[in-house]
Amino acid sequence: MSPSLIISIIAAVISAIAIGVSIWTHNRNHKLQARIVALEEVREKDRLAEKNKANLTAQILRDERGRLVLRIENKGFGEARAIRAWLDGQPIFDHPSIVKNQEEVFIVGPQSYFQYILGISSQTPRPSGIAIAWADDSGEVSSYRNALTF
Repeated sequence: MSPSLIISIIAAVISAIAIGVSIWTHNRNHKLQARIVALEEVREKDRLAEKNKANLTAQILRDERGRLVLRIENKGFGEARAIRAWLDGQPIFDHPSIVKNQEEVFIVGPQSYFQYILGISSQTPRPSGIAIAWADDSGEVSSYRNALTF
């Protein structure tokens, strides 16, 4: 065997190895890129869901006229619909602390609130807990449950 033939064979083997490594690297990078794209799609889906989600909370406070009110606030960026609320396990208007002749609210926009006037006296118990359920554009049925303090 001549030295030029040996060098040619070695060069062909090195080229074949280089092609194999190049193909393996390309496939690995393609799979990695596909995983990155999938993660970004999930993040975008979560971001859009969060953008359309309502976030209701409740608290007892005094309004600008000094009355005790139960304020239900939407701190989210989506509209809350089909709102249902319970005080101490009772539908909100069945609880004795809610002043009668108020209109029940079923929809609240983003970054806004509504409130119900409370009529608390020595004969009327102060509500101690609230549960709220609602629907929004996130496609999930959401809920909030908490103790009420003043």
